Amino acid sequence: MSDHQHTDSTSPTIILIGGPMTVDDGSSLDSRQPVADDPTSHVTQASLATSLLWWLTASSLVGRLLDSAGESAFALLVGRRSVVELRHDGSLRRTGLRALLPGGTTELELVRTSFNAPLPHGFTETHRLENSGTVMGTVGFKSHAPTRRWRFLKGSEFYLDKAGERIGASVLIDTSETHTQGGDLLADRYADFEKRRLMGDDSILIMPHTHRNESLVRGYLARVRDGRPAAEKISAPVTPWDPTAAPHPVHYTCPVPIEAQFGVTGLVQHGEWRSPSDLEAARALLQARCDLKIGIWDLAGNPTLRSALLSSTPQASAPAEVAAIPVGAARRAEKRVAARAIARAEAARSLDEIAAFFEPLKALGWKRPTERRGYWRLPLTDDYPRWPGDDPSPLVQLEFEIGKRQSTVSVLTILYNQVDISQYVTGRREAFENIAMPDRCPLGANPRPILWRAVGGWADDVDWLQRTTALAAHTRRWRAALQELCSQCRHAQEVSKGPTPFP
Repeated sequence: MSDHQHTDSTSPTIILIGGPMTVDDGSSLDSRQPVADDPTSHVTQASLATSLLWWLTASSLVGRLLDSAGESAFALLVGRRSVVELRHDGSLRRTGLRALLPGGTTELELVRTSFNAPLPHGFTETHRLENSGTVMGTVGFKSHAPTRRWRFLKGSEFYLDKAGERIGASVLIDTSETHTQGGDLLADRYADFEKRRLMGDDSILIMPHTHRNESLVRGYLARVRDGRPAAEKISAPVTPWDPTAAPHPVHYTCPVPIEAQFGVTGLVQHGEWRSPSDLEAARALLQARCDLKIGIWDLAGNPTLRSALLSSTPQASAPAEVAAIPVGAARRAEKRVAARAIARAEAARSLDEIAAFFEPLKALGWKRPTERRGYWRLPLTDDYPRWPGDDPSPLVQLEFEIGKRQSTVSVLTILYNQVDISQYVTGRREAFENIAMPDRCPLGANPRPILWRAVGGWADDVDWLQRTTALAAHTRRWRAALQELCSQCRHAQEVSKGPTPFP
């Protein structure tokens, strides 16, 4: 029987999957409930996004949706790529989703080139980014195995609004927190949600059903009903970043469902909330009866088939009360936070010891901001504010970062939309590779090209005096090699009539 649910669709379909669950410490909650001290529903989002039980439910629905959409249909996954299970000692073990999704998985790579650089071989162009007639880059994508039903997004989801319709996914599954984390849900967030998640009138979006996700969807629908009024620019208060502050335990809290009644608990069609009961009944029946060759939308939407085959019951509402964070997950989070604090203290001690060997670099103007122990910077130009009221920054600077197991020096410009820094350094590849020897110079299409990379970081036994002495010699040559780039940036700043430099 044909499945024609979307032939007369006038807006994207949004499906939320969630419901009651019992988690690993024996406590029970509903994914749709608000959780105490967790305004963005991170706890329930993390729980569902990494739950084997949630993915079994989601994949049973998506498989039938793809069957209805045709042989070439596929689902695009944005967000987490693994599920977690509980070990005997109470710790968590991760398993890749690749092993769980039927029909095979692959990656769909989404890229943006810099300026006039061509797309890599095999990529499909979807959009050219232009500014005053100048091409600032090209957006394109490539599926590495075009016959696979499940495709993980690789690359920046920021460009989905430039490529989503051409990518042509029949279903988009979003388990990220891109549009729900931090701050209030305002008009600009609803606009971003529409641009980067709703890929056309025939598209289907599936998300975990959390309190925050439902608020996002309801707010978006209200904005659409109001005619999508222009968003008033509201400057949210900025909380100063404190790198020494302990991480919040809620960010590490992930209850593991061991029993659940997950199903379709939210449904939006034609811009309105609909009862999800018939769609959930159809999903459950088709999951149990693999022999039934009936389209899921026909089964859910045809009154004759519904009355003959389905036994749907009204969807129970989510509990109104605020749920407590499960004790078992909270204890695991506290252990992780404690471990992070120990690791951070170890890194701080090491980096403070390493700083004693930086005299060769400090003599050349390298400085370490007080809030970032493993980061040093060397301005190569005067400081300018990027926009009125912004803190001034150099047009071009070198950055030295010390990680746990490696160290890098990179170059960047705040005029990345006006000067093609990637083309500049790759056009002088041989010169920059000679400067970095005997270490690596992994140049590439990068808005922040890495000029030098070496094995060994703050956790390793490195001769830091020898390394900083060598980097001092490199610095003198980098300054000379980057003089023309600095001139290009100064010229671009003058042409744009930007602010005068700060002394």
